[in-house]
Amino acid sequence: MGLKGSYDFKGITISDAYLQVTSVSCDISSQSKEELKDEAVYNSDGTIKTEAVYQTTWTKQPYFSYKVKVFKDKELRDENPNGSLTEFSSSFVGSLAATAKNPVKQAYEALKLKDEYKDYTDV
Repeated sequence: MGLKGSYDFKGITISDAYLQVTSVSCDISSQSKEELKDEAVYNSDGTIKTEAVYQTTWTKQPYFSYKVKVFKDKELRDENPNGSLTEFSSSFVGSLAATAKNPVKQAYEALKLKDEYKDYTDV
């Protein structure tokens, strides 16, 4: 599995570059959010009769980091999987739900959402 497209490597355009996600890791972040549970109640003179009540809710969010190796083309990747031209890292907010795609597929989808890789095709 990989992506094929035009890649700019140090000012040189590689027309059939092959991008391969080589690793994906996940961190779970807990985030809090204050939500209004009950609005404040005011007296007729504008003073507060009952204070507003807020409730804190917590959510867990999986953040994925991934590495991508860039090869001149798929054939060279097949010949030597360690012979990449360069590599880079990126991240995305993903899903760990039972119905979610595996993290590697999610990484490829996140990569294709970036402007510079949106025209790449699946290989």
